[in-house]
Amino acid sequence: MEYKYTGIVLSKRDVGETDRIYTIYTLEGGKVRSLAKGVRKSHAKLAASLENVTLADITIARARGLGKITGSIVENNFSSLKQDLDALTETFAGLHIFDKLVDYENPDPQIFVLLRSYLEAVDCLAAVGGVEKQTLLRLGFLVKLLHALGYALEMNCCVACGEILSENFLHFSSQAGGVLCEHCSQDSDNQALPIRANAVKMMRLFLKNNMTTLAKIQASREDCDSARLVVDDFLRWTL
Repeated sequence: MEYKYTGIVLSKRDVGETDRIYTIYTLEGGKVRSLAKGVRKSHAKLAASLENVTLADITIARARGLGKITGSIVENNFSSLKQDLDALTETFAGLHIFDKLVDYENPDPQIFVLLRSYLEAVDCLAAVGGVEKQTLLRLGFLVKLLHALGYALEMNCCVACGEILSENFLHFSSQAGGVLCEHCSQDSDNQALPIRANAVKMMRLFLKNNMTTLAKIQASREDCDSARLVVDDFLRWTL
């Protein structure tokens, strides 16, 4: 039986002499894996339309197991992104985490739209450059992804006592899942990380705005670094 998907190629792995297994996040079926036979041959037509970070209409013939990719038509190649090394590095880092967080064959149109919007925003930004902005977009994408998957981060009030946050001596607790006020951070375990007040504001904006709008956020390198540290720490705890 043939299945038609709109999918984004996340990764590929060589098998045998000329074949590859592709991991694809699809609108219709969630994350799937499938085999493309002979795709590493010099004149293979499918190879160009199954590159990593490609949005394509993909046909898979499957009775059982992985099935076989029989056709692929590119919708968006994200060419500006692929020509920008900084953007590509940040994007691969984001997709690597995405692949770890998202289960197989669990379709979610909201997550598909988020992933597509992230790649579109990165592609537009790559044309004008700016590694700090690429980092900011990756962080925004991951925070929104975590929220969509049910890992909501409490950024509006103290996750321990519920009090409104001041702008002094804030900490982030991955175990508790949010920001701690000055008083509660003193009573918390030593694993809570300090977080800048502007980084907290930035992460609130991540949750309230779409990916296109996030590219317009103005943030210092220090604020981005602060947000990156707490997001990375939370991901280590989550994964």
